[in-house]
Amino acid sequence: MTAHDWLEKAKKENFAIPALNAGNLETIKGIVAAAVEAKSPVIIETSTGETKWMEAENVLCICRNFSDKYKIPIIVNLDHAYTYEDTRPGFEAGYDLIHFDGSKLPYEENIEVCKRIVPEAHGKGQMVEGEIDKILGSGSEVHTGETVDPAVIESGKSHPETAAKFVAETGVDIFASFFGNVHGIYPGYTPQLDIDLLKAVGQAIPNTFLSMHGSSGTPDDQVRAAVAADVVKVNVNTEIRLAYRESLEKALVEHKEIAMYKVFPGVVEEVKKEALRWINLCGSGGKI
Repeated sequence: MTAHDWLEKAKKENFAIPALNAGNLETIKGIVAAAVEAKSPVIIETSTGETKWMEAENVLCICRNFSDKYKIPIIVNLDHAYTYEDTRPGFEAGYDLIHFDGSKLPYEENIEVCKRIVPEAHGKGQMVEGEIDKILGSGSEVHTGETVDPAVIESGKSHPETAAKFVAETGVDIFASFFGNVHGIYPGYTPQLDIDLLKAVGQAIPNTFLSMHGSSGTPDDQVRAAVAADVVKVNVNTEIRLAYRESLEKALVEHKEIAMYKVFPGVVEEVKKEALRWINLCGSGGKI
């Protein structure tokens, strides 16, 4: 099955596929272990920074190797490419999905770049995710000491009419919808998702898949509600990175070992646990 086939299956069967960021082998191993145990498809994605660090060809090769070995579907995604040039590594390596985030660009420029990317990607059997709205937060981090302005969240929410216009003009396969979700984690703040708005966006673009970014820190019941409202791709970065870093810091204190492969098993296990949690929230377990 292709990436499109899996997203179509998710939409029809009312589940989502967790899209989990990975910037090193250990994180990939943890995600794969979770997918194998849960019999779940997964999306392994790399940000532009992670892609530069790992190199796109290596990421794709590792994911394809694990997919073949364990007979699990792994969709490989380039996450948040902000320019046409940023999309090139994933495009040229053969990633399944290219996420072009043109939300920082003027609307017309965003359209122009999308119109360039979409036919190229479709020509190679790749899917494209587009983004136009400005989500609160920058990247994957814990925003300690920062406050959340409700007005900023409100102003960044998607508009069904604009979403329909954008999709019609660009032909993107997936639309990054914003309905109260935020990037990263704001200690003391609990996201409040506008599920009615999400449903309205979905009704405006019925033939386009919906993604949810900024899922970290969102209450479980709200994640499930978003999936029930036809989100088929749930992006998780911060909580995966936290699982990795916190477990690594603990392992380095507990072990005096300098052969790192002896230190990493516990780290991989913690990443696996976090990935399993998201597989459960997305309802993708047992779908293979």
